[in-house]
Amino acid sequence: MRNFAAVVLVGVSAVLVPLSADEKKDDPRIALDEVFPDPGSAKYFGGEITLVEHVNRRGILRLDRDGTINKYFWDLPHEFRMLPYGAIYMNGAPAELRDVPIGTHLHGEFYLGPEGDFEVTPPESGYASGNMPRPDLRSVESKYSRVFLLEDDFTFYRRNGSGWKVKEIVDGKNQIVVERVSLETGEVQAGVLKGMVGEATIRLNEGTRCWKGSGYAEIDDLAVGQVVQMNLGWVSLLGTQKQDALARDIWIDEASCQQAEKIQRGRYLAHAKLRGVGAKVMKTEHTPGKGAEGDVTIQLHAGIATELIEELAATKRIVVRAAEPSLRIYDINDKKPATIVEVKRIGNPPTGSSGLEIRFHIYEMFEGLRKGRTIRVANESWDIPVAPREEKLWPNDIRIFEVGPPYINWRDGPPPGVDEEKK
Repeated sequence: MRNFAAVVLVGVSAVLVPLSADEKKDDPRIALDEVFPDPGSAKYFGGEITLVEHVNRRGILRLDRDGTINKYFWDLPHEFRMLPYGAIYMNGAPAELRDVPIGTHLHGEFYLGPEGDFEVTPPESGYASGNMPRPDLRSVESKYSRVFLLEDDFTFYRRNGSGWKVKEIVDGKNQIVVERVSLETGEVQAGVLKGMVGEATIRLNEGTRCWKGSGYAEIDDLAVGQVVQMNLGWVSLLGTQKQDALARDIWIDEASCQQAEKIQRGRYLAHAKLRGVGAKVMKTEHTPGKGAEGDVTIQLHAGIATELIEELAATKRIVVRAAEPSLRIYDINDKKPATIVEVKRIGNPPTGSSGLEIRFHIYEMFEGLRKGRTIRVANESWDIPVAPREEKLWPNDIRIFEVGPPYINWRDGPPPGVDEEKK
């Protein structure tokens, strides 16, 4: 992990600018692992996922093109890391990063990382400088690296009460013209909205999958007047063809949407019950005269399926494990049983919290139960017999490799005092 505070990239050089603890605390755009973030300070980005490192909950996006970036520097990699309380949704249901196929267009809410605010300045515009040897090839928005929410088009537009009304099916059925409308009223949605607004021309090809009812459909099943949901790819890449995106999946009716959500929900539940769910330690209270015995108060993270939250709220015995902010555990046997003492529902919970607070009694505290730390929580009845080696940190971490491109001026090694993981 980088132990520097901020990086300012100018041309092809970087300047390290340390941030004090007070500066981090004063900037609401910074999200830290130890505390829930400011609710209104995230920045929206849309983009296509081009690399997934699901074990450490990291990846790379190709951000949607907009008018703020010189065209010679479009599509540069935007490295991100999910916050421990960050939520992921696919097809309207909770998901893990491993559930998101490469090429899926996503919508996200991003915060500054602990480095704070820094600037990435590509070489001066122009074809020649854009092709200069070893420019700093990273997104100019790289400072927004911590993700609170990621969701696919299906989830994003349905959550915002939107669908796509088919206005025209072009001869040859290789593209459709759609318009964003309200699912409730059928009226056109306009104004200042996130995502695509108004009419869009969408390319169809042999890889486009159509769904209807509980099964497959054909492009021939599309008809003018239908309100559909889509998952897209190549958003904003097809401008020279006067097309806005490529359709990867189209759900023609409500039944097919519900079926997609049901399948993803089942996949998520199965995964969660084999690993437990994330929670943040809010308070630790030692019992006087009882050694390592005491009470711990936690809040379950946002993005956990309602079924699991209700199950944990109703149980009496749980199992807790120390975890890193990536939610990786140390060892499958590194667990402690605990007894739930109190369950509270929090009205208007902080951003990143599910709103369920649990206080449990444990007979042997461990290091991972300090305030601000992340743990995994499981119902005692869940069967967690083993954990894949790559998901554990003990006896050593075998999941060490670099996700993003190295900084250009680190070709001969990182600056003094900086960890060498970026070599």
